[in-house]
Amino acid sequence: MPYGPPGRPTPPPRKGGGRFVSLLLVVIIAVVSILVRYAVRNGIDIGSVAVGPKPSTTYSPEPGTAPAKTGDNPLLLDANGSLVPASCDYSPWGTQVDKARAFFESAATCLDAAWKPLLTDNDLPFESPKLSVTATTAGITTPCTGSTSNFAAFYCAANKTIYMPISQLQTDMFKDNWVVYLSVFAHEYGHHIQAQSGILRKANSERVDVGARSDKGLELSRRVELQANCFDGMFIASSKGGNSLTASQVTLATKDAYGRGDGPGDMRDHGTSEHGGQWFEAGLDRNLTAQCNTFIASASDVS
Repeated sequence: MPYGPPGRPTPPPRKGGGRFVSLLLVVIIAVVSILVRYAVRNGIDIGSVAVGPKPSTTYSPEPGTAPAKTGDNPLLLDANGSLVPASCDYSPWGTQVDKARAFFESAATCLDAAWKPLLTDNDLPFESPKLSVTATTAGITTPCTGSTSNFAAFYCAANKTIYMPISQLQTDMFKDNWVVYLSVFAHEYGHHIQAQSGILRKANSERVDVGARSDKGLELSRRVELQANCFDGMFIASSKGGNSLTASQVTLATKDAYGRGDGPGDMRDHGTSEHGGQWFEAGLDRNLTAQCNTFIASASDVS
């Protein structure tokens, strides 16, 4: 028996129309399902992309020889997997595109030098990420966001590119405290390491299986994001160890890590600000990839 909306009379059945409508609905549902699965597999965030203090990340399958593993990934099983102290020659920060690009390029060089030996030691592939630094997000088209201009700093694994739009870095708040921008960049670089090692590919596959926006799918997203926080902390520790950052700068980066995360009304895909800060400090204090294994952490530690 057909049912209409509450409070409204049920319309009489249409001859032959019901079968057509039912078939059309089946086709639409099938197409939507395919599109959702394609989007998650190819690094497209279904829905809005975060803008503001919470960094945005998209996921994509990463081809290569790296094993598709998360908690049992070789990178995370390495008990001695630390980043050696890095003496980094950071280019002076400036909000002009050329100066900002030079700054992030110098940071990328230092991050490459810090992470490449660790991946190589674990027989994992390494390739430097590409970098996009622009004044704003206007006119930027990416494989992960399409033509939308509503995105913050993020990593797109589909083209191995870190996007750093200056307008989205809250430079009005942080002024010339460039360690904050360095930390955001190191977080996004952490996603590149996840892609290179096969972590993203496995996490993404699992998200597709359980539903990217399901409770389990969002938990997997949080595990990915919080691990990137931890990798960020590892690099900040490495840079401090190489006398490239001062103690006060590290303190500021830590404070900033506790100021980001899922806010009221946000989709719970990044983790609370408290957990974001805690995982950052785990990387900062211990500088070991094994201590950044969010995939074996309890659900309560990645909420």
